[in-house]
Amino acid sequence: MDDMGIAPFLISSSVILSAAQRLMRRICAVCKEPVSYPPKMFQDLGINPNFFEGNTLYRGRGCERCKNTGYSGRFAIIEAMTMSDEIRKLIIQRASAMELGKIALAQGMKTLRMAALEKAREGVTTLEQVLVTTSSH
Repeated sequence: MDDMGIAPFLISSSVILSAAQRLMRRICAVCKEPVSYPPKMFQDLGINPNFFEGNTLYRGRGCERCKNTGYSGRFAIIEAMTMSDEIRKLIIQRASAMELGKIALAQGMKTLRMAALEKAREGVTTLEQVLVTTSSH
């Protein structure tokens, strides 16, 4: 061990999953309505415009039920990275978080942003809520 904290071999041998979660606001079912955005906006936000092709995006107009917020209730999105042999090796080699993330994505992990965008595509939440919930601070 060094002054960086826990020894990498201890992490790689004892951790089986690493997870992050966020709560997102659900669109109010009473005042839910379709909304459209200019294609350039998707490009500016780094979102593939084809991701939503064939799907309708929604927002809550605001009503008495949701106290004019457009939202009613919450749900969780989760990012989970399972500890594969390849990730174990990278941890022992003290690889950066970026390197670990690339491998995890290649192995099928979905980021919080990816999970949130899927919920917007399904009509559960708004694109604005995706951006607020998954933006880096």
